[in-house]
Amino acid sequence: MFQNKLAAKGLTAALGFAIFAVALVGTWVGSACAMDLRRAGLAVEVMLGQSVVLEMNYEVQTVSIADPTVADAAVASAKTVVVNGKGKGVTSLVVWEEGGRYTLYTVTTRDPRHPSQVLLKCKVAELDESRMKEFGIDWIAKWTSEKALQGTLSGGLFVTKVISPSNPLFVGGTTDGFAAYSRSDGNLAFMATLRAMEASGAARTLASPNLVALSGDSASFLAGGEFPIPIAQSSDAGGSTVTIEWKEYGVRLAFVPTVLDSNRIRLFVAPEVSALDNSNELRLNGYEVPALITRRIATTVEMDDGDVLVIGGLKQSATIKRVNKFPILGDIPLLNVLFKHSFNETVNRDLLIVVSPEIVRQMARAFPTDLPGVEPEIQAPPTPAPQTGEGK
Repeated sequence: MFQNKLAAKGLTAALGFAIFAVALVGTWVGSACAMDLRRAGLAVEVMLGQSVVLEMNYEVQTVSIADPTVADAAVASAKTVVVNGKGKGVTSLVVWEEGGRYTLYTVTTRDPRHPSQVLLKCKVAELDESRMKEFGIDWIAKWTSEKALQGTLSGGLFVTKVISPSNPLFVGGTTDGFAAYSRSDGNLAFMATLRAMEASGAARTLASPNLVALSGDSASFLAGGEFPIPIAQSSDAGGSTVTIEWKEYGVRLAFVPTVLDSNRIRLFVAPEVSALDNSNELRLNGYEVPALITRRIATTVEMDDGDVLVIGGLKQSATIKRVNKFPILGDIPLLNVLFKHSFNETVNRDLLIVVSPEIVRQMARAFPTDLPGVEPEIQAPPTPAPQTGEGK
């Protein structure tokens, strides 16, 4: 009986020691897990310019944040901490509570806006720098003599087609000047109109598109057409076949905008203007392929929102021969030199490209949301529940 009691006491003591050991091990493991959890860090996501409230289990003593340019934290009440998003990035936050407890957070600040979009306003124009000069006189004369002619002799020349001289002279909208003479006895009269014209340069708009592209993406347009190019290919039978490839021409513009953190825009723009040149066409296998006159440029610049970039200096010169002549007499060999004149007109064209990028601040909704039963969907980022552990 006495031995049974000793055995029972020994068993009770062993069991108590085992329970104590298990509890001690459990406490140590739990403390180690809590320490690992604190050091691993809890994820907190806050939007740029917004706030997140963290609720703690114990009273907050102080807070510390690694990079105040990404986010800042402040004690809002005894058991709450407010985290404010200031700049895009990742930083660490440590919250100390009473009793030496602390919690480690990994704070990520994100931009809540959609990817930036850039509107490019573009105008492609061609300036004609040529100056067309023209000078000529239309005249008419009348001579009356009873002795020498026994009548009246009249004549005139209207090469400039300003206006037919009359008596009296009619000065119209195209007449630059006039002259007239008449003898007092009425036997002789001379009248003439003058044209001396200088045409100023003119500008014409080739294209005026507005394009929208995502930041970092590209957009392009083409206002023109395509022309066929025959391509000869040899066949297995020893002959050849002709296939047609189409080549584009016209006014083309490609651009890639990139919105930087400072809201400046890095802009790559590549305009091109091409036109068919039939004077230098190529004959290939019985086909006539026109040449291309192409003017292109590509550049990358950094601009502020709304700045204007002007690209010019892409000049093109062409010489055109013009002939003015008197009908019939101007076509008679040798004699025609007295009744016609020819001149070369040089046409100087300058290509001008004007572009202006703008960051799209607000996009129109795809469909109205003010209809009955239609509400915009708003999703708020979830606030993670903080976990804490006791430090030793």
